[in-house]
Amino acid sequence: MSMKKIVLIGVGILVVGGILANMGSDSKEEGSTKKEATTSNVTKPKKGTTTSKVVEKQEEAPAETDAGDLGDYHVVIKELTFAKDYDGADVAVIDYEFTNNSDKNAMFVSSITTKAFQNGIALESAIMMESGYVDSLTEIQPGATLNLKVPYKLADMTAPVSVEATKLFSNKVKLTKEFILQ
Repeated sequence: MSMKKIVLIGVGILVVGGILANMGSDSKEEGSTKKEATTSNVTKPKKGTTTSKVVEKQEEAPAETDAGDLGDYHVVIKELTFAKDYDGADVAVIDYEFTNNSDKNAMFVSSITTKAFQNGIALESAIMMESGYVDSLTEIQPGATLNLKVPYKLADMTAPVSVEATKLFSNKVKLTKEFILQ
């Protein structure tokens, strides 16, 4: 019995250590980005065009929140289609495009967190019996792109569905898209 506890504690330490290491790498990336931005503004204060280009990019970014980079991955929330799950319940199927821009193999499920909501309440994942669903556990190599479908049980067929995608263990950058059902 005590051996099981030691093993469980060891696994817990590894998981927490991995989370902290991942969070630390985000902070370092963010810090270096801030330094680069500050340096470019300080070294070129006389060029007004540089400043206006930066402002234009900031204004354009929020308009396209359904596609973007989440850490080393590029994600696009594409479309919503309807289906029925194994039990005949109504399902919203969200199509995602996942591109691995890291230098290691990656899986959607261990890289990106996705959620869908109706009326502010999270929707449960649906279990599909049909073929044609690419598993989010599919591993892809650096530079590869994978199109996949994630099914969610709908609360009703009229309320809009709001979808969110973030990098796993980080919510600094969030992609969102709302689908109007009727």
